[in-house]
Amino acid sequence: MKQHIFALIAALGLSACTTAPGKPTHRAAEQQVQSGHEMAASLDRPMYLRGDFTLWDADEVYRLKQTQTGLYSVRVRFMSPGKVYEFKIADAKWTPGYNCGFRYDGKVSLGKPLAADCDTVYNYFGFMPDRKGWYRIALDLRGDVPQLIVQRD
Repeated sequence: MKQHIFALIAALGLSACTTAPGKPTHRAAEQQVQSGHEMAASLDRPMYLRGDFTLWDADEVYRLKQTQTGLYSVRVRFMSPGKVYEFKIADAKWTPGYNCGFRYDGKVSLGKPLAADCDTVYNYFGFMPDRKGWYRIALDLRGDVPQLIVQRD
């Protein structure tokens, strides 16, 4: 009897490990893509750039503004070259579906779109400017998957 219980527990434990950590299942990836479409169609609330430089607060200075249908951006000044700035784009309440962090990798490169997951809790982006100055951070909701883009401004 003990052998049957041990075998059952082992089988349950192994079946729970079928997905690699940090890798979404196909179904989870589909749900994330769908949440991006829903967000683009109904962005009915203010969104903010929230990070270590804002003490993670939703500050009006860092409120994203719509520049085109489905494209939102904010201008920010980074004054410490070589420092990794950590941030997310989220509404004032960190609402699921409006809490955007990285989807696969959080390292942001200048001018390169990076897939975002707007239903995440801890996956913050990291950007290290090579010089001080003004940057524009944009959330692009026009495609199948939300994307983050950082550019010099």
